[in-house]
Order: sequence, then C-alpha cells, then structure tokens
Amino acid sequence: MATLDRRVALVTGGSRGLGRAVVLELARRGAHVVINYRRREQEARDTLEQLRSDGGEGSVYRADVTDPQQVQRMFQDVFERHRRLDILVNNAGILRDAYFLLMSASDWWEVLDVDLNGVFHCSKAAVRIMAGHRSGVIINIGSGLVAQLGQVNHNAAKLGLVGFSRALAREVGPKGIRVMHVAPGFFKTEMSETLNKSLIDATYQLTPLERWGAPPELAALVGFLASDDARCFSGQTIAIDGGRGAVEAEYGL
Repeated sequence: MATLDRRVALVTGGSRGLGRAVVLELARRGAHVVINYRRREQEARDTLEQLRSDGGEGSVYRADVTDPQQVQRMFQDVFERHRRLDILVNNAGILRDAYFLLMSASDWWEVLDVDLNGVFHCSKAAVRIMAGHRSGVIINIGSGLVAQLGQVNHNAAKLGLVGFSRALAREVGPKGIRVMHVAPGFFKTEMSETLNKSLIDATYQLTPLERWGAPPELAALVGFLASDDARCFSGQTIAIDGGRGAVEAEYGL
C-alpha cells in the first residue's frame, strides 16, 4: 500500500459520514488532512480528535464552499502554512429532496450551489496551487449513477460531476494533476439512519451484494486513488455500489 507521507490533503464536508471516513483513511496513510466544515464545528473537532488519537496529523478549517472568497482564503491559508496541496477531495453535499412539481427554486439552486458550484470553486483554487509543483490529485465524490425519485436537483448536480471530472482531467493532465469521480451507491451514514427500514430492505433487492456499503470501504478506494499506486488513473468515473449498476440502467455511462 503506497503511503501519503508528507502530503497535504483537504477534504470538504469532512466532519461526518463519508467525509469523516475519508479524512481518517488519508491520515492513516500519512497525509496531513485539513478537515473543512461549514456548520458542524463540534463534529469536525471530534473527527480531528479521533484522527490524532490514531496517530495522524490534521487541522480543521471553517469555510462555505459556495462562497468564492471564503474558498480562496481557505486554500491560501493552507498553502501559506504547508507550502503545498497534494490532494483535494470534494465531498461536501446536501439534500433537499422533493418531487419535481413540488420542488422550490431555492431547493434546486441550493443543492446545485453546494454540490456542483462548490466543486468548481475548490477545484479552481486547488489547481492553481497544484500546477505550481506539477502534481496533485482531485477526487470528486458524487452519487450513484441510478436516478432516485424526488432528487432531480441532486441527480443534476452529482451527474454533472461526471462531465466536470472528465473535462478537467483533460485540461490539467499535462500539469501532472489527476482528476477522478467516485460514484457511491447506498452507504450506511448518519443520514441514512433516518430512512425507513422497509425502504432500506427494498434497496437490498436491487443490489447484487444485498447490503449497503460501509464508509471505510469508500475511504479505502479514495485512499488508493490519491496514492501513487493509482498514478495512471485520471478522468474515470468509478462506481462503488455493491453491483447495483449491473441491475439498473446507468444513463449509458
């Protein structure tokens, strides 16, 4: 397993759930991890405490990824402190579910602003730093490739990351920067615990492995993609969904 010693990583939305698992995995591999959060300061600090108790190094940084000025300040501060940025994991995301005819314009724009625009702001700031030392990895955490009812906004934003990641990979590859898109299916997180048990059971029937993923499993994939073991990976969408994509249509991807 390739280590990430002496590398600096920033994970947006890293205070809980999949983001927390990614933070802990990157730190376990040796990276100094900056845990970005917007509102959940205590959870971010709890994640930092767990990271340090496991022997890792990290810090927390509050910034709203939808605000270009806050994003620019965050990346500038990270660079001034560490003089580099090697890994960016764009994980921040929100849900504002509603059936299309009941979905408000604010629910539409808020999801696109966090899930898609936030990736644009953070990736642009990261590329400016990474291009300076001609190396770096950007990993965009999307969602499953199967459309969900009541998630027109979410699916528009997350599937937009497919094209974003491919196009960006072409542009920044000559600068030594790799870009990947990870598409997770159903995973057990704090958010999923609020779902109805019958709904969860129904999803098992659509998944060949008949179970949901665990956050450390996704984190292990991100850790691999961020490492030199994956140095020939760029521009791909990688689904981690228990085989669900083999059952349902995948929009031709």
